[in-house]
Amino acid sequence: MFTVMIIDDEPKQRLGLQTLIPWSDLGYEVVGTASSGKEALQSLEQDVPDLLVVDIRMPGMDGLQLLQEIRQRGWKVHAVVLSGYADFEYARRAMQYGVEGYLLKPVNKQEMSALLEKLHARLVEQQAQQNKTYTREWLVYSLLSGSLDEKEDLDKLSASLGLVWSKYQIVLLDFSGIGSEEDERIVRFRERLNKICASDRNSVVLSMTSSIVLLLGRLHAGKFERERFYREMYLLAEDLRDEMNMAAGEVVHSLSEIPMSFHTARSLLDRSFFYDRGQLLTPETPVCYSMVDQRGEIPAKEDLAFRLSYYVEVGQTEMIRTLLDRIAARMVHQGEGEEEVRKRFFYLASEAVRNVPVKVWDEAGYEGGGASLFLANLSGARTFRELVDKVGDVLERLARCTNYCSRGNEIRRMLDYIDRHYEENLKLETLSEVFNYSSSYLGQLFKNETGEYFNAYLDKVRIEKAKQLLRQGMKVYEVAEQVGYANVNYFHHKFKKLVGHSPSSYQKKADLKNDGAYRNDWRSWNEKCQN
Repeated sequence: MFTVMIIDDEPKQRLGLQTLIPWSDLGYEVVGTASSGKEALQSLEQDVPDLLVVDIRMPGMDGLQLLQEIRQRGWKVHAVVLSGYADFEYARRAMQYGVEGYLLKPVNKQEMSALLEKLHARLVEQQAQQNKTYTREWLVYSLLSGSLDEKEDLDKLSASLGLVWSKYQIVLLDFSGIGSEEDERIVRFRERLNKICASDRNSVVLSMTSSIVLLLGRLHAGKFERERFYREMYLLAEDLRDEMNMAAGEVVHSLSEIPMSFHTARSLLDRSFFYDRGQLLTPETPVCYSMVDQRGEIPAKEDLAFRLSYYVEVGQTEMIRTLLDRIAARMVHQGEGEEEVRKRFFYLASEAVRNVPVKVWDEAGYEGGGASLFLANLSGARTFRELVDKVGDVLERLARCTNYCSRGNEIRRMLDYIDRHYEENLKLETLSEVFNYSSSYLGQLFKNETGEYFNAYLDKVRIEKAKQLLRQGMKVYEVAEQVGYANVNYFHHKFKKLVGHSPSSYQKKADLKNDGAYRNDWRSWNEKCQN
């Protein structure tokens, strides 16, 4: 039995329709009545019958307004419209809402019965098709979840459901990054997709939590037909394209192999962070940064952080993006996961801006927020490219605004940087790459300008800082670590060589006679380089 609701503002009409028409004989059951469109809508919110028999003219919400509201809410229900007037405009508007028939009052029993008989045949056919669709969906779900009973004859079952195709492919559409499944955009997309695939027996649509699974069998038509279908889905997505991820598994040749295609598509979605958005991912889709030149050694993360920091401080904007792209390409090539990549880039970004002055942040447009605002913004990156761009854009902006952007004497900038980064793993080789000179040339240039070798000068800076810390009462091993010496014995050796006393002896005697020697020496060289 198919269920019916009668909606008419006249009690006699409602009663007459219930008694006049042999509903049961025609395969129907009247399950409710309503005296207005508003009352009917309230009832429909609880349960939607198969058929509405509705008067077109009623006070308040009339029949057409009710049908319009039903259509907007997406409820699937058939309708027969009754009217006391032979009004063509009403009939035309009613047909726009997909009504099954338009009858004039008073209702003719034979005419109404004939209409209901035709509608019953369509409902039976529709129900059978729905049952077949549900069974097809159940079979696909059972195969993908591994829950299909081994006793089931898959070949026989797939043949009865029209699922014997030459090729099969799974396409996954993921909405997990959007939020609620009830988002109107998702609801509209599901409806459009179901409508397209309903008439195509070479596809199965399976709705799952935060995703849609498509089983495609139209692949026998070739690559052109397949790509056309992909474009249809892309156009169908409209305003979801930048937020929805789509992935297609490999083509397989039997229904039992579709889990293989599904897992490939799932794996692609799991690494969608490494692909540009707004495209259908396939096993052939290139990962972002896969075309970037990866030749040459990529230093340890501490050296990378140092280089980025230095590029910012000396204003070498062109080097920032080049290095970030190489880092990204190497991470992709090594197959690192999203979580690890995010952590490493967060570390690089935080270290690169650690010594940027507040006034530079203000000039760059980060007033009141600075590094904390920049770093917090990184978590919003949806793809690897977006993450790299966020880091690169800010570092380049800072590099343009920094006080160190002037293209002055390289040695003066090296002296200044050493004085502020002495505790880090500073190497002449690293600085030589920054200035695009060979390490031997830059070392000789440093010696000519300062009268000292790079490492000797760095040791002087570190030991001078160590003396200050020792006078503050810090332990020797702590001081060694603070000024950049990982080996405390090596620190002892360097300290005694330059100061003439061991660190502990110096701390006891508090020999302050030459405390200002190094600073005066550094200032003299700095002034010389500037002049």
